Amino acid sequence: MAAIAVALITTLGVILVAFIQAFKKEARVALQENHDDHEIVQAQLGMIYKTVNRVDDKLEKHIDHHAEGLSNGQTFKRDKK
Repeated sequence: MAAIAVALITTLGVILVAFIQAFKKEARVALQENHDDHEIVQAQLGMIYKTVNRVDDKLEKHIDHHAEGLSNGQTFKRDKK
């Protein structure tokens, strides 16, 4: 019974602290800043994703170009210097 009472008091305390924090101006400002930061990071990750996809497409075309070789069945050879 004592454990139940302790758990109940702790739960009520946590709920009370959560309500107090929710109405504090600093908490709301911090929450908005956190949201804004996540928005910026999400946009940057989107740009990185697009760039990686473009590089992947270019590399795939380049590799395919080398794999196909010349039209007469020969492959490209490096120029020797």
